[in-house]
Amino acid sequence: MSVIFFILGLFIGSFLNVVIYRLPRNESIISPRSHCPHCGKKIRFFDNIPVISYMILQGKCRYCKSKISPRYLIVELITAVALVSLYHIFGINMEMLFFSIFVLILITISFIDIENMKILNKIVLPGIAIGLFMTLIFRPDNIVQSILGMICGGGVLLSWFYIGKLLFRKESLGAGDIKFAALIGVFLGVKTTLIALFLSSLFFTLIAIFLISLKKAKLDSKIPFAPFLATGALVSMCFGNKLLSWYLNHFIV
Repeated sequence: MSVIFFILGLFIGSFLNVVIYRLPRNESIISPRSHCPHCGKKIRFFDNIPVISYMILQGKCRYCKSKISPRYLIVELITAVALVSLYHIFGINMEMLFFSIFVLILITISFIDIENMKILNKIVLPGIAIGLFMTLIFRPDNIVQSILGMICGGGVLLSWFYIGKLLFRKESLGAGDIKFAALIGVFLGVKTTLIALFLSSLFFTLIAIFLISLKKAKLDSKIPFAPFLATGALVSMCFGNKLLSWYLNHFIV
């Protein structure tokens, strides 16, 4: 089954690449067919096989030889590994479906933010609605936690927004980040969301310090925060309870 989910993940990742490229440009994700963004030539089916086609073509368009972004390969592999991991964690059930949808949303929002420095309402707002609907249908006992998680996630980042504005006299977070945190809260609930936000801020700080030390960034450089929120959410989703137990056992007397 792992192989099946891996292959399925590759093809879903291929579709996510279409969404990541087209939605910020207000293009349809259905038509026209996949094409080279440089020369406009339509990509034939045998050149559109996830990972394999990229490797055979050495990351270049068959026609104009322009370089194809490695993001296509990365998204396909991340999606495939994510689905296999979720299968091993949850098995085949509604829980896996619920968190698979969540992970696909995380991947899409993260890579759009990396490439465009923005989080689109057309993804995050439907994502919140989908999370609430799926919770109500598949996990009705968690609906209160889901709503509270949404308020908590958005509320914490909203407070960070005002604190950052007060301290640095400029916006340190965008409205999209606040909505994204609310979306994470819908899927994870209060406790796991708080862990996710702590981890995301920790990861962001460590990476920012690393980049500044290498002179790849400055104190006032803009760094997309969505990938850190997504990473914190993934780690918290998989290991949140274990991390909390470890913390309580070692630091709380």
